Amino acid sequence: MNRTAPLVTAVIPTYRRPRLLRRAIQSVLDQDGVPLQVCIYDNASGDETGDVVAEFASKDDRIVYHRHKINIGGLANFEFGMSRVDTPYFSLLSDDDYLLPGFYRRALNGLFSRPDAMCWAGITLNVDECGTIYDARVQAWPREGVFSPPEGFMQMTGGMAPVWTGVLFRREVLDKVGTFDTALMGPSDLEYLLRLAIKYPFIIEKHPSAVFTLNSASFSATQPLASFWPGWKRMLKKLEMDAGLDAALRQKALAILRGDAERMLFRRGANALAAGRIDFALAAADALDADCGLIGRAYLLRLIATSCKHSLIAQQAYTVAYRWMERRIIRSRAALQSKYGYLLKPA
Repeated sequence: MNRTAPLVTAVIPTYRRPRLLRRAIQSVLDQDGVPLQVCIYDNASGDETGDVVAEFASKDDRIVYHRHKINIGGLANFEFGMSRVDTPYFSLLSDDDYLLPGFYRRALNGLFSRPDAMCWAGITLNVDECGTIYDARVQAWPREGVFSPPEGFMQMTGGMAPVWTGVLFRREVLDKVGTFDTALMGPSDLEYLLRLAIKYPFIIEKHPSAVFTLNSASFSATQPLASFWPGWKRMLKKLEMDAGLDAALRQKALAILRGDAERMLFRRGANALAAGRIDFALAAADALDADCGLIGRAYLLRLIATSCKHSLIAQQAYTVAYRWMERRIIRSRAALQSKYGYLLKPA
């Protein structure tokens, strides 16, 4: 019996996370009322990943599996999956993240009502490995509904861009915007959403749609400074050179994004230092000085890093203080846990 042609493709790149991959796949298959397919792109895991997918595929013909002969890299694997989307809509799902019930159905209803909107974004819950919700960015947006340029673009600055785990894209966006710029590495997902929002409308709805897990062992949590800071500089340079953007708007956006970059650089340096990554913190201090002209922040970070490098007691004291501050911030967002905690699934 022929099944209904799929409307949505879930692109799931994966590498050596078979247990978490199982949860991710199941969360897509549980999207009721929507014809879909799940395309898993295995980055030559060489473990039981293929067996997990085969188990699903034996019971459900919506599973599509491709295994690379070699590991092509995480970003390249995402791009590979995006370039092979052949349905009217698609979403991007990391193997350690998962979708929440009703995401696709709600997103499609929104996109059906607004053919000019290139994507729909709901609330993605950002959680740590203990299941503590520390952010739900879209919840803090000023309103729901359609955001057109330049309003939508500006709203995505200031650290407010949706996490693409909870975004459903039209297939047309690949023809209009292309895939993401893998040379950017760290901020490639942010730059992709900004590139879309510069030219096209999108829909925001404050509906819990997906869960993003901050994994302490992931590349994003352990990457060197060189894997993301040059990407931020490249992203800012691309925006600066975009002649299609109104000059006044471009300057305003650049100022906000440069502020975002500077704050992120300092925070990442401080966080790396708490994890004992002193070389990262020193490199961040150098970048704050040389690239941002923030001599004071650079001096502070370098001073603490140097103290920790030469004193185990100083390192331990800093780590304790930093973790205490983190816990205070998380406690200040306890309402998120109360509101959405019941939606979380065990790892």
